[in-house]
Amino acid sequence: MAVSASFSPGILTITGDNLDNTIEVSRNAAGQILVNGGAVVVSGGIPTVANTTLIQGSGLGGNDRITLNEANGRLPRALLSGGSGNDTLTGGSSADLLFGEAGNDTLLGKGGADLLLGGTENDVLTGGDADDQVFGEDGDDRSVWIPGDDTDLNEGGNNTDISEVNGGGGSEAFVVTANGSRVRLDRVNPAPFTLDIGTTENLILNMNGGDDTFSAANNLASSIQLTVDGGAGNDTILGGNGADTLQGGDGNDFVDGQKGNDVAVLGAGNDVFQWDTGDGNDVVEGQANFDTLQFTGTAASEQINIAANGGRVFFSRDVEAVVLDLNDVERINFAALLGTDTITVNDLSGTDVTQVNVDLAGPDGRGDGQSDTVIGHGTAGIDVIRLRNTINNIHITGLPAAITITNADADRLTINGGTGDDTIDAGNLTSTTMTVTYNGGIGNDMIQAGAGRDILTGGNGSDSLAGGLSNDTLTGGAGSDSLAGGLSNDTLTGGAGVDRFRFDAPNEGRDLITDFASNETIDVIASSFGGGLVAGKQITIRQFRLGSNAQDASDRFIYNSGTRTLFYDSDGLGGAAKVQLAILQTDVALRAANIRVL
Repeated sequence: MAVSASFSPGILTITGDNLDNTIEVSRNAAGQILVNGGAVVVSGGIPTVANTTLIQGSGLGGNDRITLNEANGRLPRALLSGGSGNDTLTGGSSADLLFGEAGNDTLLGKGGADLLLGGTENDVLTGGDADDQVFGEDGDDRSVWIPGDDTDLNEGGNNTDISEVNGGGGSEAFVVTANGSRVRLDRVNPAPFTLDIGTTENLILNMNGGDDTFSAANNLASSIQLTVDGGAGNDTILGGNGADTLQGGDGNDFVDGQKGNDVAVLGAGNDVFQWDTGDGNDVVEGQANFDTLQFTGTAASEQINIAANGGRVFFSRDVEAVVLDLNDVERINFAALLGTDTITVNDLSGTDVTQVNVDLAGPDGRGDGQSDTVIGHGTAGIDVIRLRNTINNIHITGLPAAITITNADADRLTINGGTGDDTIDAGNLTSTTMTVTYNGGIGNDMIQAGAGRDILTGGNGSDSLAGGLSNDTLTGGAGSDSLAGGLSNDTLTGGAGVDRFRFDAPNEGRDLITDFASNETIDVIASSFGGGLVAGKQITIRQFRLGSNAQDASDRFIYNSGTRTLFYDSDGLGGAAKVQLAILQTDVALRAANIRVL
């Protein structure tokens, strides 16, 4: 049996068979209603738009396509039923009723306030223009809103359903709120509309082009799961309190997952992902261009750890056991706020992170008065690490990710070179309130401290350590090391190995050497000490005096063995006063042979 059609007063009835039927209902210019362009003869009379109030179309079995074609003008209201099979039903501009029934059906209401019922299995339902009511019923259904549609009711029904909303090409603002057990989606501008969504598990919002905004409010997690795609444009996306999927798309986007364990796919553009207290364990895929994680701490004392995980980065916080999984993110900004915090930046080689910014300010934008600690780790290879300061900032380069610290007060900074023959140079760190610790690690390292009370540790290897402007603590560690305290009163510990303790000028300060041994040397610089010293030679016996004062004009180095204090006198019994260089903590018989001139 092929497609048949009959007309009784006011009603045109069209029926398919159990095969795959294509039924198109149209009209001519005179208003006569045609079935398949007139190929299907209508029995019982001639239907027109004037004498017909209802078009009934039923596909019965098979995969049917039933369409109202209004190219030549408006058609009467329709009631279309797909029957069994995977059917496609398309209404017109009147208030139509579309029933998918059995099978995976596609229903499009088009114009008019339509009623769509998907039936069993997995259906796709689009209300179209005007205020529609869409019911997925059984199966995994998808209700679709497209630009030009109006305020609709979407009811998913049984199984796992999706409500899909598609924005236009301009700038739009969307808001989703929980409304009891239902969900309300509003487009605030332009051309406001509302979706009333119920018994639906997933909401997908494709904002498409334009600089769009999206925000979610109230307890959505118990009602629906969000997927938001910003599309092209500079978008602002604020997630809900559930496990959301947030996609920035092209453009410079701002994404805040908010509560729940979210997945953010930022897309092309210079994007920012914001994390605030109470947010979840999120996954951030930065994708193309230069992307930033902005993480805000709390008033609690926090342990922040930034570490490589293959090519990805784990950003973790002990408070609330937060872990963020980052990929293709180039910059991390951490705002510590209050509390005694420790921020550790591990070796980030192989990842995309090139910059870590640590702001130690409190809520008022100034130092919080707590003793925070920032730790930076070098690589397993040869690193050249440099520190410098600008106004209110400390900049650390040469690590796999550069570190910038702002708003430090009485805080601590530790730089770990790791293995390899490393250079750590803080000579341009001319002003800081931080206490800085430099650890060379394994290898023959060179460490130059800057301003501030610094701690220098060479580690294993033959290291060269030079203090800076304040009272520093230098420890050579294993190996034959060179230690120069620099200005102020420093503490020098050579450690295992034959070490050298260097004084670049006689008025640098009074250093404490804690472990001087008889086979080690105190090195001085001829050009700055003067007094007739000759570079490249040890001092003569006549230039060394045991006692408390010079005894003749040739005495230059005076060692008081009772107090273990070493002095320098540039002219012996001349007019210049002696200057204390060091105190030896060990009881060693210091000799002229222990002093070498460079």
